[in-house]
Amino acid sequence: MKTFFLSLLMLGLVFGTTPVRADILVVDVNPADVYTNPQWFSPSDPTDEGFWLGKLLGFSVPFISKDEDSNPLDNVPAAWTYAVLKYGNGQPGAANPDHWAIQDDGNFILNLGGILGLPDLEKLSHVSYFGQPIPEPATMLLLGSGLIGLAGLARKRFKK
Repeated sequence: MKTFFLSLLMLGLVFGTTPVRADILVVDVNPADVYTNPQWFSPSDPTDEGFWLGKLLGFSVPFISKDEDSNPLDNVPAAWTYAVLKYGNGQPGAANPDHWAIQDDGNFILNLGGILGLPDLEKLSHVSYFGQPIPEPATMLLLGSGLIGLAGLARKRFKK
């Protein structure tokens, strides 16, 4: 029993001392690629923005919601991982519009204060929120190994 509590204490120390992170920009891995560069690609549709974000990340992400009212930062969904911010309007290749991809730090709050280079919030047209797909095989493996561990613990207690 002492070992069990010591293990819980160790896990608490490891996961309780993780450094605080902030929302960060998703960097374009190939800025010369005209299609994935946010300055050259002008989506206003969540499907197009999701495709652009998927090209940046290297995997597709599911769309959650789009906030385009007078305050596009007021309806932040409870569980988002990525957001696409659109500033201004206009044609591709022009200074307007401007798209920025943001990755959440894990607190599900869209904090743009610490991100350098973003345009003024007054020019923000809308924000599209995206989640992260859950890898089902890994989830099932984790659940299965946990159940096997609990069964082994119960069997050990029954033998005593």
